[in-house]
Amino acid sequence: MFSLVIPTYNEKGNIKPLLDAVSKTLDGLDYEVIVVDDDSPDGTAAEVLNYRVQNKRVRLIVRRKDKGLSSAVVAGFERARGEVLGVMDADLSHDHRVLPEMIDQVVEGFDMCIGSRAGVEGWGFKRKLISRSAALLARTLLGVSISDPMSGFFVVKREVFERVRDELNPLGYKIMLEVFYRARPLKVSEVFYVFNDRVHGESKLSNKVVKDYLKQLMSLRKV
Repeated sequence: MFSLVIPTYNEKGNIKPLLDAVSKTLDGLDYEVIVVDDDSPDGTAAEVLNYRVQNKRVRLIVRRKDKGLSSAVVAGFERARGEVLGVMDADLSHDHRVLPEMIDQVVEGFDMCIGSRAGVEGWGFKRKLISRSAALLARTLLGVSISDPMSGFFVVKREVFERVRDELNPLGYKIMLEVFYRARPLKVSEVFYVFNDRVHGESKLSNKVVKDYLKQLMSLRKV
C-alpha cells in the first residue's frame, strides 16, 4: 500500500480540488491519503470529512498541540498503513501527475524519490532568491548533492523512516532534508516537475520559518 500524507493549515479552498486530483491519479493503486490538519480555523477538517463520505481511502487526523508541518508529516507516517510513504503540500503547488512515477521508483528499488523543481511558476524575484539561497546553504553546509534539497514533495520506503524515526528533530518545514540526511547513504532518484504557486490561501513563509530552517541546518551539521 502507498500512504500519502498531506499536512494542512487553512487550506479549505485547496483541499477538495487536491483530493479530487490525487484520487484520480492514484486510481487503480492500493493507496490511502492521510490529511493531518493543525486545527485550521477556516474549516479545512470539515471539508476533508465531507470528502471522506465519497472516498473512504481519505483519512483525517486533527492536531490541537505540537503543531508544525514537519511534525505533522511524522504524525501521518506513524499512523500510515503503507510500506511506501509519500508527502505533498496541500496548496496545489506540487504536480500530482508525477506521483505514480515516484512510487514506481521506490517500489523498483530506490530508497527515496524526490519531486524536484525543474522550474517555478508564479514566484517573484525575492521568493526565488530566498529559495535558491536556502538550497545553496544546504549544499554548502551539509554537502548534499540532490538537485532540490528544499523539496517537500517525496516518496520514501517505510523502513527508511522507521530507521531514523527516533533521531528526527521535526523543526520547521524541511522534513525531506531531515530524513534524507539522517538516513544517508540512500539510493535516491529524482523526478522533475514545474512548481506552481498556491491557488488559494496565503504562503506559510515567515521569518520564523527561515530561522527554524537555519536551526535545522546547524543541528544536522552535528550529525
